[in-house]
Amino acid sequence: MKLRFSLPIAAFSLLPFIAQAAAVQGSVVDPSGAAMPGVRVAAVNRVGVVRETTTDTAGVFRLELPGDFRGRLLVLAAGFETRRVNVEESAEPLRIVMPLAPQTDSLTVTGSAFEAPLSEQGSSITVIPREEIERRNEALVLDLIREAAGVVVNQTGPRGGLASLHVRGGNADYNLVLVDGVPVNSFGIGNFDFAHIPSERLERVELIRGAQSAVYGSYANSSVVNFVTRLGDEVPRMDITAEGGTFATRRFSIGSGGTFKGFQLSAFASQLNTDGPTANSDYRNQNLSLTLRRHFQRQSVTLGGAFISSGNGVPGPYGSDPAGLFPGLDLISRNNNSFSTYHARYEADLNGRLRQELFGSYFQNNNKFDSPWGPTFNKDVRGTGEARTLVSLTESDTLAFGFSFSREQVTNSSILDGAMAAFPLHRDHEGVYAENRFRYGSHLILTAGLRADFIQTPRIPANPGFGRPEFPAHTLRRVNPKVAAGYVLGATRLHASFGTGIRPPNGFDLAFTDNPALKTERTRSFDAGIEQRLFGHRLALDATYFYNRYYDLIVSLGGSLARLSAFKTDNLSNSRAAGVELSARLRPHSAVTLAGNYTWLDSEILSLNGASGVAQHYFQVGQWLVRRPRHSGAVTSTFTYKRMSANLIGYFRGETLDTEPNYGASAGLFRNPGYASAGINLNLDAGHGLTLYGNLRNALNQRYEEIFGFPSPRLNFVTGIKWRASGRTR
Repeated sequence: MKLRFSLPIAAFSLLPFIAQAAAVQGSVVDPSGAAMPGVRVAAVNRVGVVRETTTDTAGVFRLELPGDFRGRLLVLAAGFETRRVNVEESAEPLRIVMPLAPQTDSLTVTGSAFEAPLSEQGSSITVIPREEIERRNEALVLDLIREAAGVVVNQTGPRGGLASLHVRGGNADYNLVLVDGVPVNSFGIGNFDFAHIPSERLERVELIRGAQSAVYGSYANSSVVNFVTRLGDEVPRMDITAEGGTFATRRFSIGSGGTFKGFQLSAFASQLNTDGPTANSDYRNQNLSLTLRRHFQRQSVTLGGAFISSGNGVPGPYGSDPAGLFPGLDLISRNNNSFSTYHARYEADLNGRLRQELFGSYFQNNNKFDSPWGPTFNKDVRGTGEARTLVSLTESDTLAFGFSFSREQVTNSSILDGAMAAFPLHRDHEGVYAENRFRYGSHLILTAGLRADFIQTPRIPANPGFGRPEFPAHTLRRVNPKVAAGYVLGATRLHASFGTGIRPPNGFDLAFTDNPALKTERTRSFDAGIEQRLFGHRLALDATYFYNRYYDLIVSLGGSLARLSAFKTDNLSNSRAAGVELSARLRPHSAVTLAGNYTWLDSEILSLNGASGVAQHYFQVGQWLVRRPRHSGAVTSTFTYKRMSANLIGYFRGETLDTEPNYGASAGLFRNPGYASAGINLNLDAGHGLTLYGNLRNALNQRYEEIFGFPSPRLNFVTGIKWRASGRTR
């Protein structure tokens, strides 16, 4: 590839840049020489990704680069070693051979301000790549997250039921959730319902475990989950899926993407409907998304939007009924949600060592719930803006610093002023942060960061009916650090991280208290592990220890606990969770992948502040945290033979502590038995872009409840057809 270099450019100029464009092209093959389609190829310099694409059906790629590009190519594919290729002045196309390896690597910025492969990060990160999403044929990505190490999914029964995530023992509202970098947590309750994210439009899912408020600020106490939408590749393509199955399930989706006159474009639409396993358990999900990116020499602009409309019946708990309180199926209650995100990103490489990024987003979620007692509503809105600068100080040292601002607002039929009318409750977040990434030789990578957050809540009107006095405007200030390190020596990799997290009081915390000085809930987390490659890097073993300590949890106080505070709620509760994650991944042959993980979790309720051996109402000091199993794990395998591929999936979960399903902890605590579930997924390549598939879930026909009293579906299946039309790289 011939590269022409432009004259030096003023370091801080933000004007459009003029540089001769050049192209790098080549092909990617596996060890047998077979072409590898869908492989991610990224050109990176000292401050991040400059261009990226994926290989076409013949394994060929082409990247248009600025003429003065200095850097390398990173070539990534699930089940193969990441290749790093220096870009040299050569007119010949590159031929890149990918060695087999038991890994799923990805370029990611989740958990850091820097784009870097997972193999170069010290934090615990799981990536679900596009290849797995396409191969597994799951309509909703929730059914893939279940198998991640350290993660427990709890859902109220069938599809559409409220779904929450507990990561390494953290609360359900301790996960910061992003859609293409847009924060989508509810201000009203702080939680996120994972039940409705469709899989078709996703490039990958990134899940980082551990407190991450040093990077993201609020809500990142236990994890960050980022759903990343596909961008159009160099080669135009169209995907159509149609399926049907048990419970009158029917799904149709269509998506298209490609590069047209320099614009990377992708668009997806889907609809999913099912009648559910019992009366009033039907579910619908409709999704639209559009993403557009345009490069201008060393600048790029990305615009995107997504809309999800969903609705489901809520039959209530109709499973386990240990206290005999089951009132019968609820045939009236229904949820209806409309969820939308919009974002814009601008990036400019002022030179190969300095990058400026600007990001803006808007999120809105409308929920209406109909019940026998009448309708209620909730509306969450959030706008964000962020400016970030990345500077490569030396070849081994890169600095990122920035400022972010967001305003979140909730309007809820239960959040009322003194006239008993709903009013918009809002809050502003300002954050200033810096992060440094240092590489020492080829072995050690160290990342350290610090963030200061200022959380401003305006005056909140009094509501005497709820016992809430008028709250004056106030500001919470918090500083959160993070350190992560990775050390590689041959086939051994050591990794460790430490960080803190914060969750400010949510809308309901503020609306139903008489405490004007509620503080943020806090998390301190630490993990350390070792990964060992064996048998020519065909087998990877990893063991990671983690410890999470939770402070200042908001708890209701009454009765004998009233002596601990002058207020009816206060930051007095504490808990901890510690454990070990073990994982193994074997890639003995290009046609076989075996993977498994096991998590042992030890969680405990600790005493309230100002007391000894005293826990919140209905619980005891030393008790397990609710819905956190001591033992959990998953096994997955992939087999390919000629045009046939198969996935065998197994998941198990041990006994948990849970609450009475109709009236909660006030009606008693009970043991929810453990369970094991298995699934089989088959794909047949019929040629001409057609794939036939079948997906059998709960193949053992087990009776189990992720949340006590809410039965999960018994044996069920879907079968479908996928058609792909794809072009070739020019």
